[in-house]
This record gives sequence, structure tokens and C-alpha cells, in this order.
Amino acid sequence: MLTAQLFGRLLTATTRTCQLTTKRFASTSSMFQTTDKFMLDRALLQYTPLKETASTASVSQYISRLRPFNAPTVPQPTMTTPPVNKVVEELELTSVLRKRRLKMNKHKHKKLMKRTRALRKKLGK
Repeated sequence: MLTAQLFGRLLTATTRTCQLTTKRFASTSSMFQTTDKFMLDRALLQYTPLKETASTASVSQYISRLRPFNAPTVPQPTMTTPPVNKVVEELELTSVLRKRRLKMNKHKHKKLMKRTRALRKKLGK
């Protein structure tokens, strides 16, 4: 019987909220049917029995089991220096010197080629 009453109330809520609405724009007018969903939900909520005692008991049990949040401590940054070998430093030093020497030799060669090209041009060849 309860379901029949709820279903009957649902139907009356549906018929109450369904209505014809006219919208007018600049050049046309249209008619459409709207259903207000909020009114339907509200009509259903008014007639459904709520179990307040069970929900408050479960909420109080849940709250009693809660613990305060303790954030873990932030790890402290540590500075570690890699072991330095003198052999590696000497090798890097020699390679830097070697690069510089090659660069200077290239520069000297380009300068020589430019000078000889200018000389050949001057002599008419």
C-alpha cells in the first residue's frame, strides 16, 4: 500500500511539474514541454521515510574511529661529495690543453691559408 501511495504521489508530482511553456524570440515562437527535475526530487523526498537513528549511530562510530593526521617528517637534504681522484683531474687538464693546442693550430693554419690566398690574388693567379 505504501508503494501505491508513493507511486500515486509521484504521478501527481509529475503532472504538476509538466507544463507547456512558450518562448518568444525575435522572429519565431516555439512551444515545448519542460519537466522540472528539482520539483520531482523534492516531491519524492517529502514522502520517503528517513532512517535517522541508524545513520547517526554509524556516523558517531565512524567519528570515534578517526585519528588526528600526523604528517611524516620531511627528510633532511644531505650533501655528498664524490671522491676526487687526482689522476682524473690530470687527464682532464691534459685534454683541455690538447683541445686548446688543436684549436690554435687550426687558427694558425686558417690564417696562413688566408695570407697565401691574398698573395696569390695580388700576384694575379
